[in-house]
Amino acid sequence: MSKKNKFYWLEAVTEKGTRALLTEENSKFAWLRSQRNRRILVVVELLGIAMIAMGSYYPTIKTNLNLTEDLDLVVFASAAALTVVLVLGGYSFLRVAVRGIADAPDELLDERQIKIRNTSFRYAYLAIGYLLIAVLMLMFFGPELQLFQAEGNDGSYLMVATLFAFATAPSMILAWREKDI
Repeated sequence: MSKKNKFYWLEAVTEKGTRALLTEENSKFAWLRSQRNRRILVVVELLGIAMIAMGSYYPTIKTNLNLTEDLDLVVFASAAALTVVLVLGGYSFLRVAVRGIADAPDELLDERQIKIRNTSFRYAYLAIGYLLIAVLMLMFFGPELQLFQAEGNDGSYLMVATLFAFATAPSMILAWREKDI
């Protein structure tokens, strides 16, 4: 019994899906592959992650802007919808733009792609280390945050933003650095 579509649990990808990203030249996604457009996607993704992180300080921002209850609901709903589109849409396009190299297992990549992916992971983990230092400094010296609070500044948004940054960093680094993918 041969396996038609092997699932790689560690990378959470399928063989067919990864091979399709690596080999197919789909013309409808060709515009994503230029370095300029990939860098724009990285900026969009970072903007979305920053908006998620700002959710931790939304009660303070709301107080400082003197928003009414109705306007508060409109602003929060609009910001949440925009954030979801930026983060999920940005990452989906970013993954296609880098051909899924950052998420692919070794056996589906050639030597050059493995080296590029591993270098991107190294830089991504260095960047995440600096990001975690910045988050810790913000938590120590910024406005007070507590996790899972109904009232006041809720630090869980900052935690979720850090997790999104951690998950997307290899693809963002790969998209930013490589000239030709």
